[in-house]
Amino acid sequence: MKFIRLIIQGQQHAYFNMALDEALSEAVRQNSAPPTLRLYSWDKPSLSIGYFQRASDVNIEYCSKKGYPLVRRLTGGRAVLHDSELTYSFSASSLTPPFQHSLMEMYRIVSNAMVRALGTCGIEARISSGKKAARRNNSACFRTVSYAEITIDGKKVIGSAQKRFSNGFLQHGSILMDFNAKELSRTLGQDGKDSYSDICGVNEYAPGITMDDLGSALKEAFEKELGAKLITDNPSAIEMKRARELERNKYSTPEWIFLR
Repeated sequence: MKFIRLIIQGQQHAYFNMALDEALSEAVRQNSAPPTLRLYSWDKPSLSIGYFQRASDVNIEYCSKKGYPLVRRLTGGRAVLHDSELTYSFSASSLTPPFQHSLMEMYRIVSNAMVRALGTCGIEARISSGKKAARRNNSACFRTVSYAEITIDGKKVIGSAQKRFSNGFLQHGSILMDFNAKELSRTLGQDGKDSYSDICGVNEYAPGITMDDLGSALKEAFEKELGAKLITDNPSAIEMKRARELERNKYSTPEWIFLR
């Protein structure tokens, strides 16, 4: 592997964000694009739920009242309120070294890059070594600390999920800049019953850090961790066309959103 494509985008709609992640993953796994790291954000607070999660876990009435889009991810996990965060997705073909390894090994590789990036920003983060079960009846993704996820002082700061295919994988996750526990609780119909004290944003430990700062650190960290050059690029016309198709015919449809 000589280089990785880096796609940096600003705020996008929830449906398009998930659609483009899938379109990029398809292109990478079809070997029509190199391994790709995409960094992006959301045009408004949005709630995503995992592929296997029930839509009934969410307070749909509250989200609708607030104008928060609800979108189902291709990956697993639980609900995430995307607001003040930098989101990443990483796609690779299993034919490209070192990405032919197991799910756990791939989590470890990406997590090492994340910890290195946070360290560059003056934040001492750690990779979780085990799995802590989610609290019963809690639908929040950040409530669970899984293998190779990132914590600061024991508090989860980056939540990730992965979708494995026969010919590669898509991993995406949320790097929290700030964390609004009350609002997450409301979107899940919990009425502030959970303080989510074991979740934090990076600004709690590095006040003033920006998404641009973090993006630059991630670029450098991925280059060092994977021994490859990251080349900044844009999605191809074919990938954009496919993303718009997925946005229109899949991610924005009630059939997909309320699949379960």
